[in-house]
Amino acid sequence: MLFGRKEPRTRIFFATDVHGSEQCFRKWLNAARVYDAQVLILGGDVTGKIIVPLVQNGDGLWRGQIYEQQVAAHEGEELEALQKRIRTMGRYDVLLTAEEKAHTDAHPHGLDALFHRAMRDSLERWVALAEERLAGSGIPCYMMLGNDDFDDLGELLRGSDTVTNAEDGIVELPGGFEMASFGYSTPTPWDTPRELPEGEMAVRIEALVAGLRDPAQAVFNFHCPPHGTHLDQAPMLDAELRPQVDATGLKVGPVGSTAVREAIEQSGPLLGLHGHVHESPAAQRVGRTLCVNPGSEYSDGILRGAIVDLDRAKGVRRWQIIQG
Repeated sequence: MLFGRKEPRTRIFFATDVHGSEQCFRKWLNAARVYDAQVLILGGDVTGKIIVPLVQNGDGLWRGQIYEQQVAAHEGEELEALQKRIRTMGRYDVLLTAEEKAHTDAHPHGLDALFHRAMRDSLERWVALAEERLAGSGIPCYMMLGNDDFDDLGELLRGSDTVTNAEDGIVELPGGFEMASFGYSTPTPWDTPRELPEGEMAVRIEALVAGLRDPAQAVFNFHCPPHGTHLDQAPMLDAELRPQVDATGLKVGPVGSTAVREAIEQSGPLLGLHGHVHESPAAQRVGRTLCVNPGSEYSDGILRGAIVDLDRAKGVRRWQIIQG
């Protein structure tokens, strides 16, 4: 049951790993109103992973492929509906002529540039949408990059009166709670853009936490979950990146960060906000700290999030993982 607002508190709505899904992003923006939240936090991996070229051959149809299925749409409302469908799935629609598509196919580096441009265009559109939807609301909006996002995209989260790049430094949430944010992860089999070995993770996190006035009253917005918890369980993969199976079924194990866990155990913040492991939605205490990973179902346009009420005297008063 969702809880009402009967006493002073700071209500956070947190989501993560939307991976380019415009529908999930719009739901996240709407969550402030729907759940009476005082602050919105998006915890990393904001960009998509797949580009969908839509090619115009001069016959009035734009053609592409989704899940190996051929799709086509006429200019106008049909095309707009197809683009919306693609963006809902966390993919990027790019309109190309037949000549542009042939040139891109012949130059692989050109595809990389096209993909990067699509990421930037989408993120710029999202920042503009946040400014439109939240203007005058007084609701702080914090976003950060995750391990799947390229570092240069961080500049798009700056220069806005509405959106704050959470990784730019310690920020103060409503109610006076400080938040430290760190979007990198430990190494993955996919060699994503923002990965660090555990040793470097530990050094950077220690320097970040040192900037807090009172870590025990803080929020750690760390994309990578603490190692060896319910928040970081994922399928074990073989050398070909295939899930491993034994006599008992699918093999799973911890893929979180020991550096994150050690920082939480040593500092004891009120709350840990995490993501990265989509298939492991959970909440668990690590020492005194409530750690939450709402998980992710972005490809279906489903937003998973966490509502957390913080209280200066009582710490985490209530919390709930939701989806919609």
